Amino acid sequence: MSTWISEPGARRALACAALLLALPGCLGPVADNPQRPVKEIVLGAGAVRVSAPRGYCIDDGSLRSLAGGGGFALLAPCAQLAGTPGQTAAPALMTVSVMRQARDAAPPDAEGLVAAIAPAPVGAQGQEAGLAYVQVMQGGEAVLPGGDPRHWRGARSVGGHLASLSLYAPEGSALAGREGRLLLADLAAGLSGRAPEAPAEADTDTEVEAETTTGAETGAEATAAKTQRRGFFARLFPVSD
Repeated sequence: MSTWISEPGARRALACAALLLALPGCLGPVADNPQRPVKEIVLGAGAVRVSAPRGYCIDDGSLRSLAGGGGFALLAPCAQLAGTPGQTAAPALMTVSVMRQARDAAPPDAEGLVAAIAPAPVGAQGQEAGLAYVQVMQGGEAVLPGGDPRHWRGARSVGGHLASLSLYAPEGSALAGREGRLLLADLAAGLSGRAPEAPAEADTDTEVEAETTTGAETGAEATAAKTQRRGFFARLFPVSD
């Protein structure tokens, strides 16, 4: 099975929320003691603001601070989390995870996501408005009970962090297909922030060398940069059995 959360706290939050909300083919009923509706939070020590798409809320019990200045949040329909009247949304479980990124890091791309997710088979993939996205063709049912094996993952740079996104939907849901890509794009569009004043941790000698080196990047340097970027994605999307 391919999964992307390696931090124990975030993995537990996702597992507990999925079991609470998911029933075969749909999300479960409103909880007996619904939480207050949370539409907006900050992650990454305040560097990244997360605004939920219309009809969805953030599970405040899922919020986690991760090592290295990162953070995690889970989203689901407000009707299930908060019992908000008048708001309807297609059943789905979404996650946002952020980790600090070097100032000169290249933006995420679909190729890097595919490499990080391998060997899981992928369907649609691409880049749009700063979001790199991939449709993963297996494993969704292992995260969301009664879920479709197909699910979506994405990544974008925001506020000096790399944000990784995921979306899981019930079996046969339109959100497992093209509609899921659109909702993932809405989730990505709701991320905003500013780069932290303190630079991300980096090798000082490497930074000085980068500032003083002139001329076009060689083929070997381009390959090394791509390998480093794929390694960074792999930390967000590690593969486990």
